[in-house]
Amino acid sequence: MHIEDKKKEVVALLEERERMDTLEQVSEAVNVIDLVDQVDVSGAFVKVNNRLPGDSKWRLYVGYLSKAAAILFLPLLVFALWQYYFSQGGISGDQISMQEITSPPGTRSQIVLPDGSTVWLNAESTIRFPIPFSRKTRNVSLTGQAFFSVQKNPEVPFIVKADNVQVKVLGTRFDVNAYPDREKVGVVLARGKISLTTENQDHTSTKSVILHPGERAVVGREQGDIQLSEGNIEKYIAWHNGRLVFDETPMKEVARQLELWYGIKVVIEDPEILNYHFSTTFEDESLSQVLELLKLSSPIEINYQPAHYDEGGKKTYSKSIVYIKKKTK
Repeated sequence: MHIEDKKKEVVALLEERERMDTLEQVSEAVNVIDLVDQVDVSGAFVKVNNRLPGDSKWRLYVGYLSKAAAILFLPLLVFALWQYYFSQGGISGDQISMQEITSPPGTRSQIVLPDGSTVWLNAESTIRFPIPFSRKTRNVSLTGQAFFSVQKNPEVPFIVKADNVQVKVLGTRFDVNAYPDREKVGVVLARGKISLTTENQDHTSTKSVILHPGERAVVGREQGDIQLSEGNIEKYIAWHNGRLVFDETPMKEVARQLELWYGIKVVIEDPEILNYHFSTTFEDESLSQVLELLKLSSPIEINYQPAHYDEGGKKTYSKSIVYIKKKTK
């Protein structure tokens, strides 16, 4: 269902509407800010790009400004120290350590690896890599989704391991989608050339294929079978540039993308809604604007349950929940 025609009018109206509960925005901001203290970024430059529901101006109170500044300053400091340390001779072989970085719900992170390659890590995704890389290979493991821009080095291949898929490159730009809850693993090549190798669950057989720019490979997790296709790959890789692109996308996938993008949970209450399809592009819209556009484009009703942060006893944080059902007459 196309909703572009109504988009500008709705966004203009919604910008004049009172935003969602400010306390919810602050709670979500604090939750992300606190993550800085939990992530070890000793070997990589991490830039966090958070997209909270509602207008960004509500994200911070004066009391949180010092912590917010730390989000911007800490990665720069760590990267500078890392550059200096390695310029002085690096680390000996017995001092190699594994680095793990995770993007929490509703957050996308940009990471510069030790070799200068850049990784855009989607929400609820984890990347692991050694510091430093070995002299023979640059090995990275991924759970979730990431877009890679790899520094060219013919002598040291860059290898991404995601579930039963291995992607080997020399220097290129590509996307790997390997969220554990997906039935298949997707690999999209934007530039360069990659070698894709898969294996079945029993590790008894392997398959290999070469991908060229504009191609997408879909890999079955059980048998490791590979399906290749060509076409518009923008909807698969636009997320790393801050855009959500839907092109006749079924509601099930739309819901999943919104969950990742805004750090929420979407509950489809009527199975018939799963047959709805949407075509549009979102870039700067708040969650409230997106939900309003979806309501105008389809006969659906949407109920929003704000997140809450319980400070009593053990601190617990619950996601906001969006309930979607068929519109009643």
